[in-house]
Amino acid sequence: MPETLRIQPQSLDPHTVRVMIVDDQPIFREVARSILESDGQFDVVAEADAGRMAVNMVPEVQPDVVIMDIQMGDMSGIEATRRILGMCPEATVVLTSMTAEREYPRLVREIGALGFIAKRNLNGTALRSILGLGPAPLPAAMAA
Repeated sequence: MPETLRIQPQSLDPHTVRVMIVDDQPIFREVARSILESDGQFDVVAEADAGRMAVNMVPEVQPDVVIMDIQMGDMSGIEATRRILGMCPEATVVLTSMTAEREYPRLVREIGALGFIAKRNLNGTALRSILGLGPAPLPAAMAA
């Protein structure tokens, strides 16, 4: 199966958070993209369907945050996160999975990821909370 590579150009809005989604399930990537981009504060600038591809893409794409699935076929999200943080210690990685196992908070600390969000709970509010950001900005039409 060919690896998925999707990179968007740099966001023009300096207030948006540039996100890279790494997951081997296309439907999850589509749903996560839709949820995050509809929030207004996030711009999904890259997607990858494999850990190895994510490791290779992060230095080029330089996302503000990588949302990394823990369980993937070619390389686990844990190993991919270790490699990304080894190359780019300033990178921010948030792990995700279908299940919220008890050991995930420990793994997050051990490998240096910022946090964990269960896939069913992934939304702008949860991601902003982990990233330490305030509430979503009001759309320009409502702010005036």
